[in-house]
Amino acid sequence: MRIRTKFLIILLCLVLPPLLATSYLALREARQLGHDLADREAFSFKRSAERELALMVDLIGEDINDNRQMQELSVTLLAKATERALTTPVPAGMAVYFDDAFEKGLPEGVRRWAGSNSPSVVATADALSMHLPEGVPQASVFGDARRLASLLPTMNMLREKLADTFLWAYVALPNGLLATYPGHGKLPTAYDARVREWYKAALREGGVVWRILVDASTKRLTATVSMPIRDDKGRILGVAGLDAPIEAMLPESDLSKRWGSGVRALVVVSEEAAAGKRIMVLGDREFLAQNPGWNTPVLATALKSDDTENLAKLATAVDARHSALIALTLDGVPSFAAYRPFLSTTSAGLLVVVPRNAVLAQAESAESSILDRTKSMIIVVAAFTLVAIVAAVILAIFGSRAVTRPVTALCRTVEQLAQGDLSARAPVIGRDELAGLALAFNGMAPKLSERLRLKQDMMLAMEVQQNLLPKAPPKLPGLDIAGATFFCDETGGDYYDYLQFAQRTTVDCDVVLGDVTGHGISAALFMATGRALLRGGADPAAGPAELLNLVNALLCQDTGDSGRFITLFFLRLENGGLAPGGRLTWTRAGHDPALVYDPVADSFEELMGPGIPLGVVPDFAYDEQSRPGLKPGQFLVMGTDGIWEARNPDGEMYGKDRFRDVLRRQADAPAEAIIAAVYGDVTRFQAGLPREDDITLVIVRALSAA
Repeated sequence: MRIRTKFLIILLCLVLPPLLATSYLALREARQLGHDLADREAFSFKRSAERELALMVDLIGEDINDNRQMQELSVTLLAKATERALTTPVPAGMAVYFDDAFEKGLPEGVRRWAGSNSPSVVATADALSMHLPEGVPQASVFGDARRLASLLPTMNMLREKLADTFLWAYVALPNGLLATYPGHGKLPTAYDARVREWYKAALREGGVVWRILVDASTKRLTATVSMPIRDDKGRILGVAGLDAPIEAMLPESDLSKRWGSGVRALVVVSEEAAAGKRIMVLGDREFLAQNPGWNTPVLATALKSDDTENLAKLATAVDARHSALIALTLDGVPSFAAYRPFLSTTSAGLLVVVPRNAVLAQAESAESSILDRTKSMIIVVAAFTLVAIVAAVILAIFGSRAVTRPVTALCRTVEQLAQGDLSARAPVIGRDELAGLALAFNGMAPKLSERLRLKQDMMLAMEVQQNLLPKAPPKLPGLDIAGATFFCDETGGDYYDYLQFAQRTTVDCDVVLGDVTGHGISAALFMATGRALLRGGADPAAGPAELLNLVNALLCQDTGDSGRFITLFFLRLENGGLAPGGRLTWTRAGHDPALVYDPVADSFEELMGPGIPLGVVPDFAYDEQSRPGLKPGQFLVMGTDGIWEARNPDGEMYGKDRFRDVLRRQADAPAEAIIAAVYGDVTRFQAGLPREDDITLVIVRALSAA
């Protein structure tokens, strides 16, 4: 019997029996599996939706707590700044704008604030507006008004930090003077800050207080935080306050995107009533419609439901300040009520009510979809079985003939390639798997050649980048300097350099260390760009901050839309960098602070300072920091996060504590030995795992006196 016939019989025996058996089992089990899967998925989706709702409420509650803390910290800062302003001499030349100056638009030279949270109110971020109740002459408070006008930088900073949670900042004095920021037009004629609840409550309770109020200027519902202003003897100087739009504190829009428009977010507390505990609603978005007047008190209302049993459970959770997820019917709509308490300093909490059908809609849809797809699958399997049987017979007949012919030709070509002939190609016969195998084989040889060229290019890129790094550290009297970079790929994004200028008489050397986001060839190219800008823009007379300002501006022009940036630590060794005559001057551009270790005191000092990464904000102004130079035996360490963010097989990070322990143990070693010890300890910690980030380390060590 010919091999072709044998192959045909073997194919039919191998294909037909398993195909028939598998199809029968698939048809029988598919129906049962579909029903079981639909039930399980419906239950799983329900539980998952409930957990998602609880988690989302927890996250929003955390966000509200963070906003609350930021508001309280901001009003405390405002109160402290006001206390300083009121207890200092009247500043000269300070412009004062009373609110009547805004009646016909903004005063001359004052710009409109385009970022106002209330576009209906013409406001300016360039000045404060002063308001006086009827009967109080401006002349009697003009000195205080000039003092309060000096708060403009502080209020500008608060506006930038608070962003969407900032509406107004204001200070009210006992003489009736009210300073508001951003500056805007006149308040209602009857407005007197001294009779407003935020003012009275702050004086009555003597600390930070929160109230839900209607803003007199915009008629918006606000969450208002205020606190008294005291001098160093504890005397009341006035009250400082901040307004946040209630929608910024209760982000229903975020919930509505996930659960639909029926979601409600409420601020609630528990209250003792004749029938037991009940839930009182302190504020939600519906309060503004119920309280249209700015001087109308915003009153708490009781949460009502015919579902008394579950309402009582929810009230108990609110009273105990425990998170809870309870099924509850409100206004005839079956819903889920998720409660999350605020900070322990307040009895209030966040209650989110979501209609039940919105939560369970996905579960019901999943169950129906699975059943429909199960029916479709059964039909498809049955049809496929019939087609497959016919196709198997036909393909077996033609396949037995088509297989043997191209296999021989392919074997010959394989032998040619094994002997090093990369030009060898297999003939492509037909369009079946063997033809695909021949095509894949034919495509393999060029790819092997391409990989060889790519490997050579990567080695060349590594050689070029290594040449960009310093060949040797500078030789400075009394200092032992060493630096090294260990890339996790052939190329990387870490960078260090030594810059020396013969023209500069008071500076011996600049030491620069940087880290580009990511690693590999793209990070290496970005690093090379930063290095070129730094070296090309260097001026012997310029300080570290001035140099980084120039580099940052140029870098932003080329990489503003790339999403990449460079963190950098720029250290200048002035007069040799050694005490007592030398100094260390540095500028941080978002990089981890350098460390100065004193073996005598066994203490580490972090060279801190403000600064954001290069390539983010083109007009950012960097600052310089300075300290006395190194004493004998002390050494300065600059490194990248590839050291302390290295992980072992258990996922544990190396951390800065281990890093500092190695520095302690190597305190008497030369700078190169310290670098080798750190790298060796990190390598042992990773226990054979490949590094995920580059490691760069620079040591500047003050030699001990002979």
